[in-house]
Amino acid sequence: MNITAVTVNPNSENIEFKHEHYLSCRRNSMMKKKIRCLGFILLILFLIASIAQNIWYYSSPYFRAESYLQSTDEIYTMESGILYNNLELKAEEDIEIKYDFDNAEYPELLEKYNIEKTAGEGSEFERAARLMNEYAPRLRHKSNYDNHIDMNALALLEYSLDNSAQGINCRNKAQILNEMCLALGMYSRKVWIIPYSGYDTDCHVVNEVWDSTLNKWVMLDITNNEYWVDENGTPLSVMEIREKGAMQEFCTPVYYGENTDDLQALKQKHMDEFLYTMKNMVYIKCCKVQTVGETESASALCDSFSAAPF
Repeated sequence: MNITAVTVNPNSENIEFKHEHYLSCRRNSMMKKKIRCLGFILLILFLIASIAQNIWYYSSPYFRAESYLQSTDEIYTMESGILYNNLELKAEEDIEIKYDFDNAEYPELLEKYNIEKTAGEGSEFERAARLMNEYAPRLRHKSNYDNHIDMNALALLEYSLDNSAQGINCRNKAQILNEMCLALGMYSRKVWIIPYSGYDTDCHVVNEVWDSTLNKWVMLDITNNEYWVDENGTPLSVMEIREKGAMQEFCTPVYYGENTDDLQALKQKHMDEFLYTMKNMVYIKCCKVQTVGETESASALCDSFSAAPF
């Protein structure tokens, strides 16, 4: 009897197992690649579909790429329309404003801050504008300032002058300029300009001084270190700015010391301030007594507000 010897490789089963495992891993790897590839293709298709939808949507006759209130012209059209519809003065009693030129705090204010030297010579507008320009950059603006310091120039200057950590808002800055002008014997008043919307709680406070050379009031905005002019470069009052805004007649803010050769270019440059101020020109309030601190205020939408103060 012939006996055939069979040699059994003890590692054959292990090799076969490894081969199957290799094939399984490769199949899994191929499947993952296919899934990733499919996901990438779906993402590309989604982006293409999204772009196509946007192209169709924005080119549709039912959509304007420059939609409502995206351009400054459209914003101004809305604001001037509101002013126009509220241009007629209210049927109220004329506001009687008194001006305090003899307050006991004025001498200290004049001496401590050398106000007469800063104001210099010239018209009331020129002197007040120099004061504005001196103090505007030295009083940091803080719109959410809580008004906790006494509302008078001496206290506010002590707190905020040249102190960037302690800013104040437009209301308090206007109080400082107002008292400085009154202390120099100028007719000066602090004026609230207020927006139409009851939901808009952001108003602005400016100053007006009576200029005897121009024979009218002129607005000064110490918060922005600016005043406003018409097409001839003549400084304007609050009521004049309000009326020009309503009638869409030319006016523009001007920073103190700016070249005024090209007023149209200045208007474009200061469009943010222009629109902000026009937004706030619907209602006007003023304290009945212009003095140290604030007194009772009243609506100033009356004929007497543009009249001479004497």
